[in-house]
Amino acid sequence: MTNLIAGMGTSTSANTASAVGEAVAQALKGMNGHAAQLAFVTCTVEHKAEEVHRAVREKLKDVPVHGITTSLGVLGTHGVASGGHGAVGILLFAGVDGVTVGAGHARIDGDGRAAGRKAAEMLLARTGGARPAVVLFNASPGLEEDVLAGVAEVLPDVPVHGGSAADNAIAGEWSVFTSEGPISNGVSLAGICGPVRKGASFLAPFTVTEKKLKVTSTAGRTIESLDGRPAGVVLGELLGDAIRFQVAEGGNVLAQTSLHPLGLQKSDAHYLTLHPAHIHAGDKKLDVFARVSAGDQLCLMQGSEDGLLEALSLLVDSALSDGGMKGSDVKAGVLIYCAGCAGTVGGKLGDALKQHLAPRLGGAPVLGLCTFGEQGNVRGVGNIHQNLTLGLLLLG
Repeated sequence: MTNLIAGMGTSTSANTASAVGEAVAQALKGMNGHAAQLAFVTCTVEHKAEEVHRAVREKLKDVPVHGITTSLGVLGTHGVASGGHGAVGILLFAGVDGVTVGAGHARIDGDGRAAGRKAAEMLLARTGGARPAVVLFNASPGLEEDVLAGVAEVLPDVPVHGGSAADNAIAGEWSVFTSEGPISNGVSLAGICGPVRKGASFLAPFTVTEKKLKVTSTAGRTIESLDGRPAGVVLGELLGDAIRFQVAEGGNVLAQTSLHPLGLQKSDAHYLTLHPAHIHAGDKKLDVFARVSAGDQLCLMQGSEDGLLEALSLLVDSALSDGGMKGSDVKAGVLIYCAGCAGTVGGKLGDALKQHLAPRLGGAPVLGLCTFGEQGNVRGVGNIHQNLTLGLLLLG
């Protein structure tokens, strides 16, 4: 018998209580009679988070809850569960013979580091002090780097895997699910402890170009200048007509830059990718979804729709290799697929998931989210936050 038990379900029912009930019923079928010890919950924002949590509580009573809202749909080996009425996804876990699971959370009240510490301390308390083999990390967008730093103070060198809460229009409608209910600005951690096999992959499917840029001034996640000039102007010169209007008038450039992130080299094999989001009208500053510092050397990167889809195969190969596993060894998985990448590939994503995940992972339950930021562990670097990235955690 494996030490980890998992089951997953999804639903596109319009009625929230019915959708949760269908997802829970499907997930319980995979538990082989074991009582759930942790519920990883996600939904799109067509469903109200409070109603989802209430329905989960009715079905699963006191089972600890962890998760976030997802953009666009719920992903998995089945493809994409989505539709006009939204979608709900639930991944249940139970541990036996030394494997334990638990969750911790905290609100973020302007201090991400403090929130990370508090959530990690709660997680440790609820696992009886057991140090997790891996932490599922999910937080609201904005201060992920600080939250990760706080987690590291309590759980040094513990790898994380996760993504940031999302909605359908970057309207702040996202939620983080916790045992006490959904919160709009917070962090939830789920730890898996004991003798569990794990393999992870964290990659941004882009190639480096020769176009180099030095960050000369920043404020948080706003790049004020590149090479001593307004950052939006410099980006406009690189991308040309694609963002000419936004450079002149200011505006959102997410769609135009989803295949052209900025990259910061963190190791020989890994670039931290940043998604340019908005050019300010007056001073031409550039907002991005991750943090860089003055003096950092960036490069323009490039990708393709096909590359974003074909990367799923590489993701599976890399995660299996990292864990020394075969597909038949996998008992559960968590897939993170950047919402910007998902929006770029559109309807092709469902078929790609069926093509690249299902044949390799068999009947293992894999819960996938479309996120507004991605977090993972990079060998030799540690836990980092970045954008336009794919991540896969496989557990055996």
